Amino acid sequence: MNKLMSILVLSLLFISTGHTKEIKIGVVMPMSGPIGGFGQHAVKGLNLAHSLNPKLKNGDTVKVILLDNKSDKIESANAATKLISSDKVSAIIGALTSTNTMALTKIADDAKVPVVAPVATNPLVTKNRTFISRVCFNDNFQGDVAANFVFNDLKFKNVVVITDVKNDYSIGISKVFKTKFKAMGGKILKVMQINQGDSDFKAMLSNIKKLKPELVFIPFYSAEVALIAKQANQLGIKTKFLGTDGMAGDKVFFEVGGKAVEGFYGTNLFSPDAPKTTQASKDFDKAFRAKYKEAPHPFGVLSAESYNVILSAMNKCDDPTDTKCVNKNIRATKDFQGVSGIISLNEKGDAVRSAVIETIKDGKSVYLKTVNP
Repeated sequence: MNKLMSILVLSLLFISTGHTKEIKIGVVMPMSGPIGGFGQHAVKGLNLAHSLNPKLKNGDTVKVILLDNKSDKIESANAATKLISSDKVSAIIGALTSTNTMALTKIADDAKVPVVAPVATNPLVTKNRTFISRVCFNDNFQGDVAANFVFNDLKFKNVVVITDVKNDYSIGISKVFKTKFKAMGGKILKVMQINQGDSDFKAMLSNIKKLKPELVFIPFYSAEVALIAKQANQLGIKTKFLGTDGMAGDKVFFEVGGKAVEGFYGTNLFSPDAPKTTQASKDFDKAFRAKYKEAPHPFGVLSAESYNVILSAMNKCDDPTDTKCVNKNIRATKDFQGVSGIISLNEKGDAVRSAVIETIKDGKSVYLKTVNP
């Protein structure tokens, strides 16, 4: 009898575990190249989220497949193709920046595989795309936040804008900022242009010095901002600077900029020092600090959020590999109690969420205020 019971128990265990399977989520991140630091921060948060929730509610195991896009849009497209065609993923997280994310959106949309972008803020990322969503705000909101802060909080009326013309993110947010700032009564003294990878900005900065703006708006990435800060300091430029979420994303901003970036302002996606609005945010912050001995980075938090939103959607599907069902439930995300706060997605796949304003003090980003949509 005991032997018979043992056989029955083993049979039942075999049957119950036989129905569970491995669900694959692809990840496209810049782990090397000019913005490799962004990807390193992002994957820390993603890995923690996966370790905290490695399975779906039905017992299926989640496998994360990470591909390095080398900070390149062609590599981003190739990575998406491989993940969809060869690895048969049921969803994709990535590719962090707007330009690289837009390089893969058509591929994923055509294949009907949902993509959740952690921090790709350009409005074009989700435009006319059924299977592309994001857990960050878009630059229509960020540009408004930046313009309002300059005009209403700092009380500045005369501004110079510098745009990286090789960067879709920079082009998009510059346009929104200029439109909003002028509509409020502000004056754009001049729009300057740089190219990602430039290193000598002294001629441009000399012209800015002559214009005597109250503030320079610099919506682009860490390396170029740091060099502009350093060279502006060498030229004795005392004006204020306002960057966006790409400004302090990499340690190169602080290492190269040094004391020259002190007092810079920045809009951002998340601040670990902002008041926590969910229990999930409190728990994730505690777990992140325990694991990595540092505060969570915004890119890491939003990458973790992307993973959690996808898992939540999969848990609502009878078949978590049904990409249409997963996408439908991603888009239906409402009042999600996430690790980055409370998040909802609208019909376009864009997140409706708050932004934060920070300033650089003593070599680190310091939280100033939260701006709600």
